Amino acid sequence: MAIKVLVTSIGQHLLADVKQVEDTDTNEILAYWLKDARLVTYSQNEDGGLAVSMGDYCPVATGGEFSIRRDAVVSILDPREDVLATYEALVNPPVVETQEEEA
Repeated sequence: MAIKVLVTSIGQHLLADVKQVEDTDTNEILAYWLKDARLVTYSQNEDGGLAVSMGDYCPVATGGEFSIRRDAVVSILDPREDVLATYEALVNPPVVETQEEEA
């Protein structure tokens, strides 16, 4: 699987760990399997620049993996390095180790 930006036919931008789902006989792509999908939203910040944020794709659903039909995807892109780093920090937050005090 690889981290990709998927642009959907309704204009959503999804950042996820993506794998193709293929027909075993014809090798035709049927769908994409997404893991740890984040919906990317854009807004204008106070200084007029672009602010990018990421949230759960469907926060009311359980499970972190699902499929999306091939015809629902318009484009698949590679994320910028800074976006990839932000995504990785959200999906796999760093573990902070604490030392237990001895009594």
